[in-house]
Amino acid sequence: MFTCSGCGLQHSDGPVCSLCKNRYDFGCAGVTETGFRKLGDRKNNWRCPKCKAGPPLSPTPNSPAISQMDSVLEQLSHINLRLAPLASLMEDIKSIKSDVISLKSSLEMAHELIDKFSSTVKSLESRIAKAEEMANDVSGLRAEITKLNQELDIRDQWARSNNIEIRGIPQKK
Repeated sequence: MFTCSGCGLQHSDGPVCSLCKNRYDFGCAGVTETGFRKLGDRKNNWRCPKCKAGPPLSPTPNSPAISQMDSVLEQLSHINLRLAPLASLMEDIKSIKSDVISLKSSLEMAHELIDKFSSTVKSLESRIAKAEEMANDVSGLRAEITKLNQELDIRDQWARSNNIEIRGIPQKK
């Protein structure tokens, strides 16, 4: 019994990789039991799917792919540096937007107050105009009262000038 390196389950039979020496069951090895048996002497050179894939291809340090990759990475780094301030700008814009909204509502309230004050001023102006009109009427009425009092005094004087004074008559009988 052995543990399969592919699935981790216990199996009784399966191929062994000639490179990594790992054991696999037939399903994980990608070969049928009859196919593996037919390999004969080539069984000793059998390689698992991982070893068949080989080492990952890496470009040589001086290859044009590396220089292009470095160029692209440098450009991306430059772009990232240029985009970094955008986040703070977005926050600033959001802050300015909220300030503008607040200012707009304050301005609307100020307009409402100005409208109220304007109507109050108009009302007070009309009341002042009426009061001035009444003040003019009062001064005219005072002048007329003074004139009438003078006329009354003149009539009283005239009426008294025609009065006769009788003396010496007893008042009681």
